[in-house]
Amino acid sequence: MGDGSPSDRMLGKGGINRSPGEGFSGMGRGHVMPVEDSSSSVSRRSWVSLVLLLVFQTQNAFNDNFVRFVVMGLAMAAAAGSMVGDNIEFILATMITTPFILLAPVAGYLSDRFSKRDVLLGCLFLQLALFFLLAAAVAMRSVELAVFGFFLLAVQSTLFSPAKLGILKELVGSRRLGFANGLMSMLTMVGILAGMWVAGQWFDFLLAKYNAANGEAPDNAWRAALIPMLGAGAASIFAIVLGFAVQRTPSHPDEPFSKTVPVRHFVHLRQLFADRTLRYTALFTTFYWFIANFLGLEFVQFAKELYPEAGKAGRMSATASMLFAIGGGLMVGSTMVSILSRHRIRISFAPLGGIGMALGLFGIGSIPPASPGWYLSLGFLGFASGFYVVPLNAWIQDQARDDHRARVISALNLMTSFSGVLAIVCGIVLKQAGLNASMQVLLFGPAMLLVTWMLHRFLRHNAPSS
Repeated sequence: MGDGSPSDRMLGKGGINRSPGEGFSGMGRGHVMPVEDSSSSVSRRSWVSLVLLLVFQTQNAFNDNFVRFVVMGLAMAAAAGSMVGDNIEFILATMITTPFILLAPVAGYLSDRFSKRDVLLGCLFLQLALFFLLAAAVAMRSVELAVFGFFLLAVQSTLFSPAKLGILKELVGSRRLGFANGLMSMLTMVGILAGMWVAGQWFDFLLAKYNAANGEAPDNAWRAALIPMLGAGAASIFAIVLGFAVQRTPSHPDEPFSKTVPVRHFVHLRQLFADRTLRYTALFTTFYWFIANFLGLEFVQFAKELYPEAGKAGRMSATASMLFAIGGGLMVGSTMVSILSRHRIRISFAPLGGIGMALGLFGIGSIPPASPGWYLSLGFLGFASGFYVVPLNAWIQDQARDDHRARVISALNLMTSFSGVLAIVCGIVLKQAGLNASMQVLLFGPAMLLVTWMLHRFLRHNAPSS
């Protein structure tokens, strides 16, 4: 349902005019690119920039999840029986959420202060450098260095997220924002799924090959990880080339840096929570990411139950197949919502998506794992997720002030990152309680129905007709 990070946000139309002291809502101040009204057109240059942005942000999502799966498979096979090897899914999940919690205000400030194109380009160069570090970690046979390299890649994603989302309105304006974000959400999922599937298949294929040739040994996992890591690193050069071709967006020199910027988490959250619509929409969105983060961990548990021997191939391919099924459904759902939202946000779709998500959770928890019906439940859950989260993200982000939009995204990232921490804690507690993966998932069906009912009541009194 996601990359473990809150990266597929959506933007839509319609702002609420407020004074600066009343939070993020309203039209922006400062030197920003004029936003088109509903009758204006988007230049060809902007459309080309949008296409290039969508391509390299997809590649960035691919790399994040590719590295995650290679490091996870490596640790399970090469460090089996150790604390790192037996709990690598929880460790990597922590590595994903920690940078968002610590650096969300800095990431938001950078995208508000400097040209978002330049921030994106800097992140792409950082990504290339980190692949050198990861390849060195594999060559040195250091699990700890590989985990640290993945943590730095998560830092890069923290800086990348508000810039890639905030630049959309500057490229295509308000009227086409829902459409552009639907495409970004769908293509982000393409990158996530492709990264996990390619990494899982490639790593398991090489591990099985080396096990057959040399017998099962930890060194086989290291050999199986090196070639994929080098290949993904080389491909990241292509993203840098595309980044240079994106048109440069305005900077905001009236946003000075101060020593309080790194600790503005609560300021950003207070400003977001000051607006009732933003507050509740952010909470409903955060619950979605809690479910998504929890399921990402549970799929590893399902794979461990299906393939109990750590040294043999199979776990990563199985996990990738599960995520591919749910992500494929999300791609279809997000694309459909994007098409239906060409001219306005369809916020009324969100409760319908919530009901579908609850049904999918009940199916995953009650049907035997890896059966056709079980995979069908995964796909249906993903499909319904698109109808739930896409309209919510579109509604919250377009109402942000133009010069503070990245900080709204940053504050929301902070909330969804805390949801990731909560998902990790829940996963550990439920695992220690002796519940298998199916029983754990089944617990969240009723919770999803309750949240959907609350969302329906909220939208009935606060949302425009759509």
